[in-house]
Amino acid sequence: MRCSEHLADLSEVVTPTVVHLEVYRVLRRQGHERAALRTVGEMEHTRFIAVDTHVAITAADLSIDHGLAAVDAVVYATARLEGCELVTADPDFCGLPGVTLIEGADA
Repeated sequence: MRCSEHLADLSEVVTPTVVHLEVYRVLRRQGHERAALRTVGEMEHTRFIAVDTHVAITAADLSIDHGLAAVDAVVYATARLEGCELVTADPDFCGLPGVTLIEGADA
C-alpha cells in the first residue's frame, strides 16, 4: 500500500507534533531540504496532537513494553490514544497492533 492512499483527506490525518522533527530531520539528512520544508508545510493541513503528560506516560510505557525509541513511542502512543491506525514506512513499528506498514512515501 502506498502513502498517498492514506492522505486523500488531510483533515482526517492526525499528526503528533514530533513528526515535524522526524520528517524534516530524515529528509534533510538525505540532502532533500526543499522536500523537507515542503512536506512539513503540507503537514500543516493535518490535525496536530501535542505531547501532554498523558501522551508522555503512555509513550514511556509503550517504549518499555515494545522496545521503541522515545520519538517512535510518542508517535505510537498518539495513534493509540486517538484511536487511529498508525501508517508508516518505518520498520521499527513492524508487528505492532494498529500499525500499517507502507512501501514508501510517495505523497
